[in-house]
Amino acid sequence: MKPNRTKRTGVTARAGKGKDAGFHLVVAGCGGNIGSQLICLLARMPGIFRLTLVDFDRYEAKNLYSQDITPADLGQPKAKVQARRARRINPKLEVIAIVDRLENIPLGLLRGNILLACLDSKESRRVANEIAWRLGMPLIDAGVEASALLARVNVYMPGPDQPCLECAWGERDYADLATLHPCSPGIPKTPSTNAPASLGALTAGLQEIECRKLLAGQTADALIGRQVVMEMRTHKYFVTSFKRNLKCRFDHVTWTISPLKRDLRKIRLGKALELAGGPQGGEALAFGGQPLVKRLDCPGCGNSRRVFRLQRRLQRKDLICERCEREMLSAGFHMKTRISHADLGPGDASRSLASLGLKIGDVISAGPRDQQNFFELHSAPKSRAKAKKSNHWRKS
Repeated sequence: MKPNRTKRTGVTARAGKGKDAGFHLVVAGCGGNIGSQLICLLARMPGIFRLTLVDFDRYEAKNLYSQDITPADLGQPKAKVQARRARRINPKLEVIAIVDRLENIPLGLLRGNILLACLDSKESRRVANEIAWRLGMPLIDAGVEASALLARVNVYMPGPDQPCLECAWGERDYADLATLHPCSPGIPKTPSTNAPASLGALTAGLQEIECRKLLAGQTADALIGRQVVMEMRTHKYFVTSFKRNLKCRFDHVTWTISPLKRDLRKIRLGKALELAGGPQGGEALAFGGQPLVKRLDCPGCGNSRRVFRLQRRLQRKDLICERCEREMLSAGFHMKTRISHADLGPGDASRSLASLGLKIGDVISAGPRDQQNFFELHSAPKSRAKAKKSNHWRKS
C-alpha cells in the first residue's frame, strides 16, 4: 500500500447524527498566551462536536498577567483547566484533555479535522507540522512577539504541491532546534516573554477566523500557503506567500493508515514482523519515527543494562543506574528506528508490543522503506458495555 498523496482542498465534517456529527478540532498548546484565549472561541463555534486539548504544563502565578485564567486555576494542568472552561460554555461539546508533550502522544489520538498550534518553540512546531501532514490535517499555526507587538498566523494544507512549515526554514532554523526553551525539562525556569493577554487574544481571533473559513469550505479566501503578520505598534500588517521548497528536509508524505484491532499485550514482535513480509531483506517494522533503545550505559560507573523500549516511553526506573544512581544514556548504535529479524536477540520475538512502550493510537509501519504499510493500534474488540466503560476517561 503506497502513501496517500491525494491533494486536499477542504475539510469534511464527520458523518452521523446528533452529537456524533460535526467537526473535531485539535489544539496543541491550549493553555498559553494564545491557546487560553482560543478555547472559548472554538467552544462557541457551530458544528464542532469534539475538542482535543493538549498541554503538558501547569499554571503559575506569572501566567495571570498574560493568559486567560483566574487565581483558582493556579497549580492545575492547563489542558484540564481549559477543558472545564470549554464544557461550561458548551455542555454538549465532547472535550478530551491530554496532559503531555505533543511528541509523546500517540498519533491516532490527534486525528481530527484541523490542528491548531499555539506553541512556543520551533521543535514543537516542527512536530505539529509532521503530525498534520502524516494525518492529512490542515495546520493553523500561530505565534506572538511581545517586544514589537507582533501577531502571526500561518495556514498549511497538506498536499503534493503545498508548502509545509519547514519549506521556509534554513540552516539557522534547524540549528535552533537544539536551543533550550522555557518549557524544556530539566532546566531552570526562564523569565516570561511578557506578551500581553490582548496580543494573545488578537492572535487567537485571527486563528479562529481562519478555522471558520476552512470548515466552511472557503479555501480561496483562507491563508493556505500564506502568512499574515500584524504589527500593532505601528498598525501595519503583512501577508506573505510561500511555495513548496523542493529541497525541504521534510518528505511531505501523508500516510494511509489502516486499523490494527488486536490486544497490544498479545501481539508478539515476531508476529508483528509478519506484517512486513517476514525475514526478507529490507523489510522491517518502524514506530512512527520513534527510536527503539536496545541498551543503556551509565557514564559514571560504566554499568550497562539491556532494554527493549521506545525512547520516549522509557520510564524513570529504566534510566537510573542501580549502582551509582546516575542517569543512564543510550549510544546511537544501540538505538533503532527500524527493527528487522536480524535485530532480535534471544526472546525478543516473543515480546509483546505493549512491552516496547507502544500504546493504543500509536502508528507502526511495516515493509521496505519505499513501500510501507501503516497501521494504527486499536484496542481489541469489546462488547458495547465494556467499550462504554473504557471510554469514561475521555470526560475526565
